[in-house]
Amino acid sequence: MDFKQKYFVIWQEVWGLHKKYWKIPLDDAKLWEQFISETDELRNKYSGRSEEQFVEKLILAVINEVENVSKSSGDNFRR
Repeated sequence: MDFKQKYFVIWQEVWGLHKKYWKIPLDDAKLWEQFISETDELRNKYSGRSEEQFVEKLILAVINEVENVSKSSGDNFRR
């Protein structure tokens, strides 16, 4: 797989998590655990590979964004 394909696949995987969990209610511990579990699975998938740091940075950005959206949402409704 060439550079373009490889990184596009990574972007899609991380984007999939972002779409799935974009607005988790702050009080939904089970959904937060599921989200973190899926981010860990994705990180582990790329562990030891040249793309590892790229994946980690994207995942951290998505976690931060999901957390910020959840905190700023007045009604905290589900996705």
